[in-house]
Amino acid sequence: MAANTSVPVLCGFLIILSAGILQCISEPIIDHEVTLWKQGDVGVNTYRIPIITSLPDGSLIALAEGRKQSSADSGPKFLAMRRSTDQGITWSNTTFIEDDGEDPDGLNLGTVFVDEEKNRVFVVYSHCAHKCVYHTTFLISSDDFGVTWTKPLNLSGQIGTSLFAPGPGFGIQIMDSWRVAGYIPQNGEFQPDESQLIELYDGILLMTSRNEQNFHCHCRIMSKSYDGAESFAHSDIYFDETLIDPVVAASLLRYRNTMYFSNPASKLLRVNMTVRWSGDNGTSWIGTLGVWKGPSGYSCLTIVPGMQPNDTFIGLVFEKGHIRYYESIVFVRLRV
Repeated sequence: MAANTSVPVLCGFLIILSAGILQCISEPIIDHEVTLWKQGDVGVNTYRIPIITSLPDGSLIALAEGRKQSSADSGPKFLAMRRSTDQGITWSNTTFIEDDGEDPDGLNLGTVFVDEEKNRVFVVYSHCAHKCVYHTTFLISSDDFGVTWTKPLNLSGQIGTSLFAPGPGFGIQIMDSWRVAGYIPQNGEFQPDESQLIELYDGILLMTSRNEQNFHCHCRIMSKSYDGAESFAHSDIYFDETLIDPVVAASLLRYRNTMYFSNPASKLLRVNMTVRWSGDNGTSWIGTLGVWKGPSGYSCLTIVPGMQPNDTFIGLVFEKGHIRYYESIVFVRLRV
């Protein structure tokens, strides 16, 4: 989904102190894989746009658009969810936590994020992003780790009715409350789009963005903010030519002293789902793990909370197919 004029950043600020412990980076190993959704499940034509997060109680929730009639971005949809309480080994049955009826241009995911202090999880999604002059952004929340959800709250009064396409991916918690902060303007062929934001240990915010027009390269647009996303200086917007990309949503995750990145590692086609890792905040990428060589689409990474002292897992949800990348959505657990 392409935005019209700029990429807004929904943010605040959180200071996290790191112990600075030196950590050896080992190559991730695929530990477990399970299909969460496939075309036709529960009477839904296609599931797309997977997002995932871990919750303070140690559980995981995965969400996706349940596109009722076709694989198209517009059209009526469910907001589908599954939960896991055993580190992603087994998952609950699919629950539809939102239903836009027969709307010709329904909901689109979306970002999931957690308030660690209040143990509350939020999902932000857009509505009528393709066919309406005025667009709507909604927020729902859960105080019982995804078992029940509030009714949608219309955020248009706070952020306006211009197209606001959150994510897709996960949000981060920061200290000074949530608001629309810095913008990265789009201009001609330079059109950063679907983005994932993380906070580094030194408080710098790093964002990776879809390069909608392949400006400069078939690779990711990266940007840094040193003031809590109040601004992104031109000198801190750059292209990472190692992260080749076929114009798609990707994911970025910081876990301990390592940064992980996932996308279909291809310049032209949505194929070859790959996880890369970096020990220097993305200055260099020291390792690559091929997860699936075939058709691959959107992806989202998360930390998988450990049940034992030596448990060190991250999770990946992504669109996976044999002929088309949107045939299914799978969860892969990686031991890191």
